[in-house]
Amino acid sequence: MSEEGKFFVFVMEYYRNKKNMSGREVVALFERHNIWELAKQSYFLWHCESPEHFVREIDDNILREGV
Repeated sequence: MSEEGKFFVFVMEYYRNKKNMSGREVVALFERHNIWELAKQSYFLWHCESPEHFVREIDDNILREGV
């Protein structure tokens, strides 16, 4: 698995644990709100910053789009 792939798994697992969600719920949420693309675009920034930053950015993106 690529380094980016490993990081995307980390993002998903960190978000899942932070929000007390199942893996399936997170995958569905990420797909519905195109979070995978956001993660690709933000990889270098998210990789260097606190995980709390990407959780906040994911939540902001979801709120902008509406649940």
